[in-house]
Amino acid sequence: MPDAPIHSLARGKFLELVTANGWEFVHRIRGRTPVAIAALTPENNVLLISQYRAPLNALCIEIPAGLVGDHSEHESWQQAAARELLEETGWSASSFELLCHGPTSAGLTSEQIMLVRARELVKVGPAAGDGSEQITLHEIPLADAHAWLDDHARRNIPIDPKVYAALYFLSRPAPR
Repeated sequence: MPDAPIHSLARGKFLELVTANGWEFVHRIRGRTPVAIAALTPENNVLLISQYRAPLNALCIEIPAGLVGDHSEHESWQQAAARELLEETGWSASSFELLCHGPTSAGLTSEQIMLVRARELVKVGPAAGDGSEQITLHEIPLADAHAWLDDHARRNIPIDPKVYAALYFLSRPAPR
């Protein structure tokens, strides 16, 4: 299908509702691409976070993530991943590997997310967030992660599916 003109229907501070070819969908105004981080500590603990999400009106279990370009227009995805990992977990990584890239919700938004693996983690301080977030860090042994998530799911705590994608990649041998 050829590119259709996009028309704005409504614009907020962070999002714009647009229409094209009869579809209504959302564009981000600030920050180009989300980057989500699959991170495993030297002790083989997966780094998960929980935070309140207003659209769900609930605490949600997630992996660390944030927007590329949210703080600087010329920020690379690696810089964004490093910033978000440190802010949300207090851990630093020597490098990041792109695992996959794709739509977050193809019928709702033009957004495409990057899932990356953090390499060679080092604890450098406490999780602090960016000042507007209330994030709780969970360091869960990789071997116990599915049982931990099952327990939270039984208690009707929403779990972002990217958590399961991260576990898939973290459970596989990392390419060298």
